[in-house]
Amino acid sequence: MPKEHPFAQQWNHNTRHYPKIADLVEGRHVILDVGCGEGTLVRYLAGRGHQVIGVDRDPAVLPPDSAGTHFMLGDATGLPFADDSFDAVVSVEVLHQTRMELALVEMRRVAKPGGLLVVLDTAKDGGLADLGWAVRDLVAESITRVGTSAWEPEDTKLPAALSWRQTRLAIDRILPGVEFRRIPGWRYLAIWQRPA
Repeated sequence: MPKEHPFAQQWNHNTRHYPKIADLVEGRHVILDVGCGEGTLVRYLAGRGHQVIGVDRDPAVLPPDSAGTHFMLGDATGLPFADDSFDAVVSVEVLHQTRMELALVEMRRVAKPGGLLVVLDTAKDGGLADLGWAVRDLVAESITRVGTSAWEPEDTKLPAALSWRQTRLAIDRILPGVEFRRIPGWRYLAIWQRPA
C-alpha cells in the first residue's frame, strides 16, 4: 500500500509539491522562505531538521515562532538580510504577485555562494501553445486528488500576469543556467544554484 502524502489533509496545487522542495533542500541547514504566508512550508522544513526563517509582507498571516522556525515581516523585493545569509532560499506562489525580477535579484543576493534557490510558481496560459499542458494538469489533478482534502490558506492570491514564456525568459535573465520545468498542477519549478 503506498504511503500517504504528508499533505493529504492539506491538499492544494502547492502543498502537493512540498515534499519535492524538501528533498531539493536536503542537507542545507539555514533556509529562507520568501512569502511564507501562514508558515506551512516553514514548519514542514523545520520538522525535517532545518532552521527556517519565514518572511511575509502581510502581518496578519504570520504565525508565532516554533521549534526551528522564526517568522518576520518583510517584502520579497527588499529582503531584510545581509548578502550571503542562507544555504537555501525557497519561494512558493510569490513571484507572479510581485516585481518578479527584483524579487529574484534579492533572493539571489541573500543566498550563500553555493546556495540553492527553489521557486514554485505559476504563469498565465498564452493560448494554444499551453493547451496540452492545461489538459495534462486537469487529468493529473483528477488522479492525484483522490483521497485528499482540499485546503486553501487565507492569504492574498493574485492571478499571474506574465505568460509561461515571459516568465521563463525573465527567470533566465536573472538566474543564468536555471533549471526550469513545468510540473503538474499549473505550476513550474525553477532550481538554481549560486556559483560557489
